[in-house]
Amino acid sequence: MSIYQIQKIFDDVRGLNEMMVTSFLIEGKDKVLLLDTGMDIFNIKKQVLKMNKKKDLVVVNSHFHPDHSNGNNKFDKILIGEKDLPTFTTNDVYFKLVDDISSALYKQYPKTKLLKPVIKKLLITKEGKTEYVPLKDGDKIDLGKKEFIVKDFPGHTPGSITLLNKKEHYIMMGDACNMGTWMWTNPDCNLHDYADTARAYYKDVKRDGYKKMRGSHEPFTHKISFIKDYAAWIDKLTPEKAIFKANMPGAKSQFCIAVSPSIKHGVYTCFYFAHQCEKK
Repeated sequence: MSIYQIQKIFDDVRGLNEMMVTSFLIEGKDKVLLLDTGMDIFNIKKQVLKMNKKKDLVVVNSHFHPDHSNGNNKFDKILIGEKDLPTFTTNDVYFKLVDDISSALYKQYPKTKLLKPVIKKLLITKEGKTEYVPLKDGDKIDLGKKEFIVKDFPGHTPGSITLLNKKEHYIMMGDACNMGTWMWTNPDCNLHDYADTARAYYKDVKRDGYKKMRGSHEPFTHKISFIKDYAAWIDKLTPEKAIFKANMPGAKSQFCIAVSPSIKHGVYTCFYFAHQCEKK
């Protein structure tokens, strides 16, 4: 019996659910692709070997956040968007954010230093000896009778990528655009710029015939119209529209959460900093 909840997503695509995040195992004729390595609460490599014993394995990160990359150290090579290539220093956007917030937290509340080992384990991807290979927009990954095109979708992180299956008209979205997009993890990203990026992305994938998309934290598959509709909503966000606001130690501005129901798509949610709403 698997410790992962395994779900069929598309033909030859299975989701490996680990707590609140899903990695995806995609089978081609010659190779198998693992999109994201999860939180490393369980051993995803052992699970993948149970499900795939014969074909070569290609491992890809949709972006470099720990809930998608904590299992990286179990693999020899990881393909990742070139703007998310990790240095494991505060030169990396996410590492700097965690360092700024945790350092300020420890200073303001000294007893929270007791949480340092937990924070390090859950919020910082282990370096290991893994080789990281950059993927560029337009690169192709051929699994044998199943090919994916890499398409950049920055915002959630500077180097977030999506994988497009043109033959079967679906997109593996990662966290780039979903019902609960975390924009605060990339504090220098302006929400209006992100909305423009999303609209341009939607225009491209609609033109090329894509129909549906699946994210890593989504309970169901969306039509790609979600992208343009979410862009229109996020473009109107202000700090005043947040249902929750809080001061976060080490942050540039207030942390905000906005939520809005959608008859068409279920719900829109965004986690952002107040300064990200400023018009340039």
